[in-house]
Amino acid sequence: MQVPLHPALLGSVVALSAAMTEVLYRIHQFAQARTPVVMVGETGTGKSFFAHILHQLSGRTGRFAEITAGEIDGGLAHDQLFGHVRGSFTGAMQRRLGLFADAGDGTLLLDDFHLLPRGQQALLLRAFDRCEYRPVGTDRDLPVTCRLVVGVQRDLDALVADGTMLLDLRYRLGQCVIRLPRLEERRGEIAVFSERFLEECPADTDVKDGPQRFARDVVPVLEAGTYPGNLRDLRERIRAAYLLGRGSEELEIEHLPDAARVSLRYEPRADHATQLRVVQWALWRTGDHVGKAAELIGASRNTVSVLRAELRQKQVRSLSGETGSARRDDAAASGRLPRELRA
Repeated sequence: MQVPLHPALLGSVVALSAAMTEVLYRIHQFAQARTPVVMVGETGTGKSFFAHILHQLSGRTGRFAEITAGEIDGGLAHDQLFGHVRGSFTGAMQRRLGLFADAGDGTLLLDDFHLLPRGQQALLLRAFDRCEYRPVGTDRDLPVTCRLVVGVQRDLDALVADGTMLLDLRYRLGQCVIRLPRLEERRGEIAVFSERFLEECPADTDVKDGPQRFARDVVPVLEAGTYPGNLRDLRERIRAAYLLGRGSEELEIEHLPDAARVSLRYEPRADHATQLRVVQWALWRTGDHVGKAAELIGASRNTVSVLRAELRQKQVRSLSGETGSARRDDAAASGRLPRELRA
């Protein structure tokens, strides 16, 4: 099932999970405000994509602009961000608009913000707090007219705790946070994404003689996989399999790259992480039914019960540092998505 968004948005998102329902809800609630928004998600979870959706739904007339921390030159950060006036330094023959002015009334995404040195973060305190900035070579403050979106890979409080983010800046970012789930938290959507990525392979690779469909046993293997790079990881694995399967009508397990070939059976001699992954997949596949999961993977009920308890403990620990986790579950249960975000 695809969840269509605003008619102005080119494309759609897949939202079958509670976590993605909450993402869409928060995007809708935050879209038309001028408040800065923080996108928290690992690489490949779609921070840029969803920031663009936020912009599309905002009604802003300006453009969507983005820059990553790695593109900001330390010595020129002030100039890149806020621009300079003519004659402000040797060689400044004309005025330069910085990123803030260039985005106009649009949206500016500062991605990988956690990689920005603290000294450069300090340049942004006034912009986030008072919605003002000062170009190089002038004592005149200009208003921030664009919507600011910050992309980070970890929770803000964790970044402050390890000294990566300035405490003052963290509080200026407020509480408008959108957490983007890992692909393994959206396991029920892997089949949909896999079909989409396979359909896109001819255009993406300029190769037309690859498989057009998956063999029957491939999608369960993909669903059981682990994806450190999330959706980007899944897409690249399918592209590789498409190329390795050239000349075949169906994409077979043998075409998958080694990292994507996983066993769907419980192996007592396998490493513990692999055992956990297999049990986790089986529980998901059977709706958390211990007996059916054990039968599916060839394990004992006791083994599945023990590993299931371990998985739950890990889940509780991972959620303990997140804000709004209960709210996410409530949102999914209540079906509170606005009408234009519903299927």
